[in-house]
Amino acid sequence: MKKYNKLIIYNLKCSFRNNIFIYLLFVVLILLSCIYLKNGVMHGKSVGAGDYYFNIIKGVEKIDSNNKLKEIPFIYLGFAIFISYITGQILENECNKIFIIYAGTRKKWILSKITAIFINIVFMYMTAAIICFMSGKRKITFNSELFEKYFGTDYFIQNNENKFLYILVFFAAPIIASFAISMVQTLFSLAVKNVAGFIISMIIYIISIFDINIFLPGNGCMAQRSSLFMENGLSVSQVIIIDIIIIVITLIIQLKIISVKDIL
Repeated sequence: MKKYNKLIIYNLKCSFRNNIFIYLLFVVLILLSCIYLKNGVMHGKSVGAGDYYFNIIKGVEKIDSNNKLKEIPFIYLGFAIFISYITGQILENECNKIFIIYAGTRKKWILSKITAIFINIVFMYMTAAIICFMSGKRKITFNSELFEKYFGTDYFIQNNENKFLYILVFFAAPIIASFAISMVQTLFSLAVKNVAGFIISMIIYIISIFDINIFLPGNGCMAQRSSLFMENGLSVSQVIIIDIIIIVITLIIQLKIISVKDIL
């Protein structure tokens, strides 16, 4: 267990060292989104931490021939690019041979990579949440008028009964959905090449913009697609269950591939 923990730490250290500029760009993206919401939309009026964070994870409404693109989901795509890129970097960096030798087994090697990817995803969402919390002057509040007029939600319900569902929609669903996509990326990276995994990951994120489908994990990254905010929206519990199934299936296939693949 100690060796496994060290492997995870080494992976995270390598990831941070190699991608520090990417992490800084990510922080800049979150800060700019908060500044724009405060000054560009609300014109200096009071904005709560909940408003800031929803602005980051809201995504977009369904886009089809009858509903043209109202806005480009820059923040959603930013998350997609940053997470997919760093996932690829964790899977393939100059430290890999050291990791493989130290791990001793292929199974430990890939599991340490997957764990590091998950921790990185959690770190990115929590970083965004902390920035939003500080921007909202540590007040976790929502502005229902802002949701309906600017965010474009069909409705907004704020009551004590839905607190757990909001936690699922705001945190659990995006993290698990992003991890599910990263697991698909990891699968294709192992089976084909690292660049193929990145391309597949971005395709999933982009296709999810145009289709509200419970089997497209990208929908879980967009809170606005939830039934809490959209009429005929997706059930967050069902989205999470499907994403977990995707994670389990891809993990099983990855372990099968890694058992016969020459990773040196």
